[in-house]
Amino acid sequence: MRELPLVLKTVELLETKPDIYVFDGNGYLHPRHAGIATHASFYLDKPTFGVAKSYFRVDKQTDYVEPEKEAGSFTDIVIDGEVYGRALRTHRDVRPIFVSVGNHISLETACQLALMLTDKDSHVPVPTRLADLETHVEREKERRKGSK
Repeated sequence: MRELPLVLKTVELLETKPDIYVFDGNGYLHPRHAGIATHASFYLDKPTFGVAKSYFRVDKQTDYVEPEKEAGSFTDIVIDGEVYGRALRTHRDVRPIFVSVGNHISLETACQLALMLTDKDSHVPVPTRLADLETHVEREKERRKGSK
């Protein structure tokens, strides 16, 4: 909820509007089925999906099953018989990422795109990796301002 205004302001600044939005966070894999990827989709009216680097446990009992060690392997995260998301291995022997839909996209397509957008330098898709790196740069700038 707190991130959405910043996302929407940022989208307003874009000269070219994307056909799809990838979020560093969750979509349907959320207690209310409304992580940032889902929430933003209602305002963006474009396909959205979330990619998380760590597992967000929706309920206390449900964990995920590790996918096979091969790139492209996955296991669905099923809670009460419903698929909430997917643990997806993007490279051999790396930690899985956690993909969940926002809106206007299937879980299969979201996972295919996550794999296509992941290069050899990281186990997460390039857009989310670059956003994460930039966040660290901006946090450091803010930290330095505060210490002056």
